[in-house]
Amino acid sequence: MKNLWEQLVTYSESDYYPFHMPGHKRSPKEGALACYKRFPKESAPPCYKRLEYLYQYDITEIEGFDNLHDAKDLLLALQQKAAGIYHAEQSFFLINGSTGGILSAVSAVAEDGKKLLIARNCHKSVYNAVVLNRLQTEYLYPQVIEDFAVQGEITAKQVQEYLAGRRDICGVVITSPTYDGVISDIREIAKAVHACHIPLIVDEAHGAHFALSENAPESAVQCGADIVINSVHKTLPALTQTALLHVQGSLIDRKKLKNYLGMYQSSSPSYLLMASIDQCMDFIAEEGEERYAGLLALRDRVDQAAAAFSCIRLMPAGERRDTGKLVISVKETGMTGWELYRILLEKYHLQMEMAAPDYVLGILSVMDTEEGIERLTGALAEIDREISGKDEKCAGIKNEKKRADMYNIERPVSVLSIYEAIQREKEWIFPEEAGGRISGGFLFFYPPGIPFLVPGEVVSEEVICKIRQCRESKEYMTGISDDGKLCVLKCCKLK
Repeated sequence: MKNLWEQLVTYSESDYYPFHMPGHKRSPKEGALACYKRFPKESAPPCYKRLEYLYQYDITEIEGFDNLHDAKDLLLALQQKAAGIYHAEQSFFLINGSTGGILSAVSAVAEDGKKLLIARNCHKSVYNAVVLNRLQTEYLYPQVIEDFAVQGEITAKQVQEYLAGRRDICGVVITSPTYDGVISDIREIAKAVHACHIPLIVDEAHGAHFALSENAPESAVQCGADIVINSVHKTLPALTQTALLHVQGSLIDRKKLKNYLGMYQSSSPSYLLMASIDQCMDFIAEEGEERYAGLLALRDRVDQAAAAFSCIRLMPAGERRDTGKLVISVKETGMTGWELYRILLEKYHLQMEMAAPDYVLGILSVMDTEEGIERLTGALAEIDREISGKDEKCAGIKNEKKRADMYNIERPVSVLSIYEAIQREKEWIFPEEAGGRISGGFLFFYPPGIPFLVPGEVVSEEVICKIRQCRESKEYMTGISDDGKLCVLKCCKLK
């Protein structure tokens, strides 16, 4: 059987003429420029010149290419192939990223009158799913890895203790690995959740590469989660916006899940994106083991270089940490993560994934090169020497604890559900005036897209302090207006 890309190429080379969408008509065979000479304008518009190659393969649901939302032939077979690679009972292509999968998964398990138990460090898409389903939420708070000021695991013990005696929880949502590469013990968490006869959803967006090799961490699918979502574009060679949803077990109503997948995704799914997913599956099957071994070798080179640094530290890989995440810490060096980020970008032309108060995050994938690793380790070595030259002990001006905690979440007081708060009348006020008021919107850093304040929660002094620090450091925060105001519920203050 041809893969989807080969099928698209074959079709583009045929003599079928498109009296159907898309409007570019697969770009005429004689070329866009030649085609446009037949019209008053002598040349094609810029979009034709730039994208003519892609137009050849961009189609809609036509004869022989199946329908993603009712797959019975080609796309069904390709999704079954993906399920085999990920050891899932059933897999679905997602062309709206992991977001579409998360919205569908939460909607499929939602029950009227019941609550959703979620890890507080879940992505904003989980919170959006909560709003759409008008769910009440309760939170599991991750441990904190103090040495590196990053959020750690959710433990099976936490889950077990929280669910003990509960009958009002309809499902549990965990993020693993986290944005920083921390992996929770999903196998034990799944046991604790299933003991209560409810499903476990794992946002494994950053763990799609776990399928590459037996030497990689086990996927949440293999660990017993009921629904697992992978962003293949995040850590594998696939186009942005491509993802997979895997489902297994008897706790998920699959018809309901499939219906929601159709609701939250485009009714005109891109065959280019689906071909990208399919190509990625072939890549895993054909080159996965070798490529993952190469990834481990590159990470080893970074670790060896970091071992010689005096001040900058690299969070070590471990049993439940993703090899591909580089958490580069400057905690207690006198330099901030934001400063390191800017230096790497502006001086060395190295674009990192994210800057946090005390560290910079980089993503290492199977497509990285030795040249890229040499540039990064060389840059870090130079910066490390500069820092140590200013302070032999690398004590510097110690970062304040509150700054190190900016991405770590305290336990706010919640007085309304997210949905209830969103429906109330709101106003915008300066943060300094917001103490004790009830939030009317989300506050989060993007990346990583994890809210530290959600609608219905009381605005604490800690939140006000974080906002102030963000303004001072010019850190980007979503939920603050252009003039620096915060959304709160009108005429509503906790006494």
